[in-house]
Amino acid sequence: MVRRHILLAAAAGILLAACHSAPPLPAEWETPEQRDRYLESRERMLKKFDIPRLHLIVDAMAGQEFLGVEFFQENSESPFIRWGPQQYWGTQQLEKRIILPVMQPVPERVRIVRRDSSKFDYIPTQFDYIPRRGMCYTGNRPGCFTGNIIGEELIEVGSRIPQELIDDLKRDPQGVIRLKFRMSDQGTLFGWDIQRRPAYDPKKHRQNGEPDNVAPEHSFAGGDFREAEIINGKPVRKGWYIDRRTGQKIETDF
Repeated sequence: MVRRHILLAAAAGILLAACHSAPPLPAEWETPEQRDRYLESRERMLKKFDIPRLHLIVDAMAGQEFLGVEFFQENSESPFIRWGPQQYWGTQQLEKRIILPVMQPVPERVRIVRRDSSKFDYIPTQFDYIPRRGMCYTGNRPGCFTGNIIGEELIEVGSRIPQELIDDLKRDPQGVIRLKFRMSDQGTLFGWDIQRRPAYDPKKHRQNGEPDNVAPEHSFAGGDFREAEIINGKPVRKGWYIDRRTGQKIETDF
């Protein structure tokens, strides 16, 4: 199966904080208590992780499709991951995997919303008032998904990542934490690992003009699933996931 991996950039409409201090608060909060809980959660994650390099990876179980998807940090109504027309209007499938590099604190918990459609309506001017819930941007044009919310879940993220992974990244900071989300009819699966490229020598590649194609290595894989390793369209290492109904580990080729 040929997969289209889509690399999103901040300039494509993803507005993410990347500093140690608290980000500017959204203009609208449901309650002051919600704002305080958001800041307290953020501070806990800063103490646990600092701000590591992160890759967010989102896809779905084979044969399943989810529409009008948005990810929020708990107690925030500003989307943590935004989709727009360039990203298939928020439609999430295995073949439409999203890979998003970011520099911001690891979220303690993530709220995931899905809808009955991925219909997206632009708002005429970016200066109009926009309700926080369901707001998203594509470039500089604000708009929102208009489908009815048919599913919403809150999953633990930063609180589940083991201290051993954090200690290893501190020992050798030349790595990226990958936060992996695989949407499923049983509920979104969450996994993690560290990605490094120990064989990559940037000085050698610059001097010799060689392509930057050193294969990454992954360690400390854990969580609810692990994707298969695919080379030339064939799985050279099986993936797996934990079935929510039976608790069994089931192997996959994706």
